[in-house]
Amino acid sequence: MDDEAAGRAAGRGGVILPRQRTDGPGPGFRVPALRMELLVHGVGGTTPETMLDDPHLKQMTGDTVSGTYRRWQDQDAERRPADYRGGAVLEAYSWARLTSGAASRAFWLLLLPFMFVNLAHWMRPAEPEQAGGAVGGTGTGTADGADSGTADGAVGSRDRVLYEALVRVIAGSLTVLLTAAACEIALDLLAWQCAADGRCVAQHSWLVFALGGHGGWWGMPGRRLVVAALVPLAMLGVLGRLSRMTWSSYEAVRPMEAERGNGPEPIEMERDGFWFGEAAVGRLRVLHLAAGLLTVAWAVLVPVLAHDLHAGSAGGSTQSGGVPAWIGYVLLAALVGLGAVLLVALAAGAGHETLSPRTQLRASLAALAAVYLYAAWSRPGWVPTGELPGVQRGLAALVAAQVALVLALGVVAWQMTHRQPSPSPVDPDLTVPAPDGSTVPDSGFGGPNGAALHNLTGPVTAMLGCGVGGLFTAGAALFTGQRLGSDLQAAPLLVWAASGATLLVPVLLVVGARLARRLMRTAESLRPQVLAAYDEPGTTTDSVRTGQIAKALSGARLTESAAGLVAAFAGLAGLLSLAALVGSLTVGRSPEAVTAKDGMVLSHLTTVLQNLGGWLTTVLVLGLLVLGLKAYDSLTTRRSVGIIWDIGTFWPRAAHPLAPPCYAERAVPDIEARIRAWLKPDPGRRLVLSAHSQGTVLAAAALWQLDPDTRSRIALLTYGSPLRRLYGRFFPAYMGPTMLARLERDVPRWDNLFRLTDPIGGPVRVPTQAPETSPDLPPFPDPVSFGRSEDHPILVPIRAHFDYRVDPRFIAARDELLRALTH
Repeated sequence: MDDEAAGRAAGRGGVILPRQRTDGPGPGFRVPALRMELLVHGVGGTTPETMLDDPHLKQMTGDTVSGTYRRWQDQDAERRPADYRGGAVLEAYSWARLTSGAASRAFWLLLLPFMFVNLAHWMRPAEPEQAGGAVGGTGTGTADGADSGTADGAVGSRDRVLYEALVRVIAGSLTVLLTAAACEIALDLLAWQCAADGRCVAQHSWLVFALGGHGGWWGMPGRRLVVAALVPLAMLGVLGRLSRMTWSSYEAVRPMEAERGNGPEPIEMERDGFWFGEAAVGRLRVLHLAAGLLTVAWAVLVPVLAHDLHAGSAGGSTQSGGVPAWIGYVLLAALVGLGAVLLVALAAGAGHETLSPRTQLRASLAALAAVYLYAAWSRPGWVPTGELPGVQRGLAALVAAQVALVLALGVVAWQMTHRQPSPSPVDPDLTVPAPDGSTVPDSGFGGPNGAALHNLTGPVTAMLGCGVGGLFTAGAALFTGQRLGSDLQAAPLLVWAASGATLLVPVLLVVGARLARRLMRTAESLRPQVLAAYDEPGTTTDSVRTGQIAKALSGARLTESAAGLVAAFAGLAGLLSLAALVGSLTVGRSPEAVTAKDGMVLSHLTTVLQNLGGWLTTVLVLGLLVLGLKAYDSLTTRRSVGIIWDIGTFWPRAAHPLAPPCYAERAVPDIEARIRAWLKPDPGRRLVLSAHSQGTVLAAAALWQLDPDTRSRIALLTYGSPLRRLYGRFFPAYMGPTMLARLERDVPRWDNLFRLTDPIGGPVRVPTQAPETSPDLPPFPDPVSFGRSEDHPILVPIRAHFDYRVDPRFIAARDELLRALTH
């Protein structure tokens, strides 16, 4: 096949379909069974028209959000299988609109803290039997217990149950933190401090009506708190609505009832209900809303009770304005009791609640209503001063609890890790391939074998989520206080945390400089290998083209630094949390107040840091929104940041119901159902599941949901796959070596293609009994030609992660796979 024909074939998925027969079948002619290649695209929002290289398509299954498509002339391929003898009918599954669409989805980036803690749930270390070869344990992600870490009510190992319980509690603490931030802004800064300050009310006239700045029925402090508490309640309502909307769009789509790969030792992702989180998300949503309601009730009750106790003590009575103080104690005890019951429900998981989630939500609403009545009672002569009582101690307790929970999670993960066998040695060094088939030794691509960060990615990611949540919280409170007036002060803990955020700038500069230096040094070291691989006459290591290829190779290796970057930022988040906690509890004041009398230089420095903290966090939030909006408008930006977002939203919401929705709960059952429906009518049919990038993860997940007999009729072709490089290393309990080995064992053939210039895809390194059965084929040269030639008169671009299907070597590998599947 010449290059021109190869290019046309690549545009058609690597198949040159035969023309329709104009004559009838000859004697002894037997119509062959039909073969289909089901294409699954990756990151970047590839359209069906691009996948099939044809503007005239017929949608075969699905709706406007996702579905499968064929070229118009192929829609009735099942009626004429002889026309596809020697090839295969192409069908494309498009899921791009599950992760794109309206620009308003950019606001999901504000849910990053929830996404991180949800990822920590799935980053659980593999249990010893999983890491060692035998597959066992209990599943996660069932319809009845996706958030409990069990399948069908079974109980997993002690460490596993404890790990998942800690993650769920940490997730609950983030909801409490978000609600507490809204309470700090609405109750403390607005209703307590600004509404009691004549200058602040004069500058912000809208407060006169909203919070009774000029007196009136709701001008009393307790009633102002009641009115202001509507703000966090509205926020909880919006988040609850958002969770329900995405839940009804994704998790509520039930997979088809069918036999699955549930053998005597099923792996996690083979279990029924793994991709159906309706009950889990619904249950968690109710519990987290209850936690938010209790947080609002606590924020209103504590300052009112503190006033009643002080007034009763000063007057020698237990009453204040006719309100018995014991009522406040009873309400406080009720909130503590409900909080304890809620904590147990989050930790224990589904089926282990003292009260049902709905009952807990109703009880929380009733407690909030009682607190409202208590706070709204008339208390003449009550004049608020200083900061809102209880805020500082409450936030300090919350942050301290988060740090302690993350440390406990790290201990559990460490225990699970040290019960596993050591990972196998890293594979021999890959080579820089040359177009003529020769190779030159190369190293540093694909990363080491074994889990990333020694199986501590879960605790590290949870700490990162808490740090980002604390940063958003502190920045919002400090920025609001700065806009309302210079005399208003947010809680010292938040001020210390926001001031410490200014350290992010030098840290980012240092990290960026180190990565740039590593990129350049690695590129320089790879120049001789590039020159030796292509052996271009008259070219030196200093040529521009050599530098371009070496830089692409070097850039692809930066992916292995991702784990270290996450760990560095998580460590910084932990240090900032501890510093803010110690600083605020030690002095009880903001940095600016502490250094007010320590000289002009130090005082101005702390003032600048404090002001910068509020601005920087605001810029960070706005930057995330702009990045999200640009990702929907720009394909380049989408490809750059999309892989991170697609990894984060691939996993079901097993820990936090307000995390961005899981698109895989729609995509995986879609692929599975299409495979079953197409293979069922004819036992002779065969299918090639051809997937790129993130599509390879969806394809593998769909195959795990099939029964072994159906899998035996499917060949797997993956290219640019992050299955091992990202998923296997960061999610070892679900896509570790044992799971990939079972997948390779159950399909008749699996070929994995990759380039050394690919920053996302790489080898899968599946442990097999014989090296020749490994799915990994030799890496593709990239670019296919160093300079201009007769075959390539125009300089060939470096394709890295994209355009695998236009490579002539892809066509050869794919056609070989089809031939093997026929026999």
